[in-house]
Amino acid sequence: MRGILVLAVLTIKSSYSQNVELAVADADDVPDTVQWWLGEGGCWRLRTYAIDHDIHTYKIGNGQGMLELAQANNQNNFGDVIKAHHVIHFVNCGDPSELAAEFGRIGLCPRLEISPGRFAFWKPDEAVYSTKSKARSHCLNA
Repeated sequence: MRGILVLAVLTIKSSYSQNVELAVADADDVPDTVQWWLGEGGCWRLRTYAIDHDIHTYKIGNGQGMLELAQANNQNNFGDVIKAHHVIHFVNCGDPSELAAEFGRIGLCPRLEISPGRFAFWKPDEAVYSTKSKARSHCLNA
């Protein structure tokens, strides 16, 4: 699956359902992320919540300027808690050698979960991520 992953690794770990946000204390702590997948299945915004391995996914649509929108949205809404920001271009995100090369380049483990025909997202740890809470709104700030 071809696409671009815009990945912001945050300095916080949180739980949406418990309304809790804590600082990531050390390298063993799992961080929250804000991610955007731009691919043939459209543009998706994904937000992971590390404490309960919750994920919220939003289909944003298609169109020009989505990469710029993703980067600006991340900076505007999470700039004060972004530890690292990466833009990764995949020819085939299902290819293990491409994953190893791209994530090795940025110093992250190649844990990419693929939802065929929709999106791919990076998992900060080996846990199963699933939607466990319902967002209060569908705005891009959630």
